[in-house]
Amino acid sequence: MKLSDILKALRDEIEGDDSVREKTLPLGRQAVRKCSESIKMTHRGKFNDARSLISEANHCIIEAANELSNSDFMLRSRGLDVAYQELTEAVNLLSLLENGMFTPPNEYSIPSRAYLTGLADTVGELRRVVLDLLRKDDVEKAEAILDLMEEILEELQTFDYPTALVPDLRRKCDVGRSLVERTRGDITRASGQSKLMKKLDKFGEHLKD
Repeated sequence: MKLSDILKALRDEIEGDDSVREKTLPLGRQAVRKCSESIKMTHRGKFNDARSLISEANHCIIEAANELSNSDFMLRSRGLDVAYQELTEAVNLLSLLENGMFTPPNEYSIPSRAYLTGLADTVGELRRVVLDLLRKDDVEKAEAILDLMEEILEELQTFDYPTALVPDLRRKCDVGRSLVERTRGDITRASGQSKLMKKLDKFGEHLKD
């Protein structure tokens, strides 16, 4: 058999993979952007807008996943992992702030590894929530959000597997641990300042009397 004939079959296969790649990459990027916008809406308390953006992002991911099924090579490349991670972050931030509940991966057909690493990233978004609450002197609610951050980190740390099995999770947990410690310190300082201000207010009222 001529070499050119052998290579033609291989070229046709790779060109098919490239066609799938060209179709799925824009959809994945679009999903990431919509998840990012959803997170912003959630931080602003615009939960309906956030939910709508999540739905749009999920639609992009479904379309891309269907396209990926046409290429074994692209399926193995896990090209949608970032989009799935962002989706995990967006849906959990929304559900935690709206009703204090976590969103399971099967609700959006999120692969297990992408769900775990996306959940780890949610710790950072929750820290942003805590800082906003502290600026409003809502220490009690900030402490409740810190509890969620600690719960996520504690549960994820039970997945003590090699990086080859759960890529990037260990590093993200290390980052999350640092964020939790910093957040705990921020809340402790804010709580102390709040108690001091209350004492000063009482002292001022006593002087007036």
